[in-house]
Amino acid sequence: MSVIISFAGRFLSEGSLPVMIFLPICIFLRMLYLKERRRENLADKTDIGRETVLGFFTVFMIMLFTQTFIYNPGNNEIRLIPFEVIITQFAEAKISYFTLKALLFNVFGNIGIFIPIGIFIPVLFRTDFRQTVSRGFFISLIIETVQLPLPRTSDVDDLILNTTGAAIGYGIYYAYKLYAQKPKNYKAKK
Repeated sequence: MSVIISFAGRFLSEGSLPVMIFLPICIFLRMLYLKERRRENLADKTDIGRETVLGFFTVFMIMLFTQTFIYNPGNNEIRLIPFEVIITQFAEAKISYFTLKALLFNVFGNIGIFIPIGIFIPVLFRTDFRQTVSRGFFISLIIETVQLPLPRTSDVDDLILNTTGAAIGYGIYYAYKLYAQKPKNYKAKK
């Protein structure tokens, strides 16, 4: 649990400065876009709830790209064998607490970081499971591809785990959607 809290704290602290820089730019561009749509009579009014969710999604994406491109440089490696690192870490985790911590951070960090994407995408774009998971996959693929020339490790495991996180996020979204759509008299009987 402390690994998750540590990761979340680092994610928030390292992403706060880029958010302060890029969020006002994104808001300004969004306002220009909405103004242009109104001018062309393409939109009558703005849905404040959707714009709020879009704002949170923008903040999350800025933090995600900050974490994956700027901070924590590593080796310039390409790992194409699925689960090779996870299996190695799992085997060594019996020997070392630090390897166990690295394994948990690798697996749960890569899954957890994409759970919000699996929630935000269907809320914002009304996508189904396949579309949401595909978009999560392509976001992860973009990240791994852009990391190729950087001093970072591009790993097929990250792609698999990130996509799994998007699928879990969609499952959370869908479960909430089913719960919220229950008839009121069914909720009252409980």
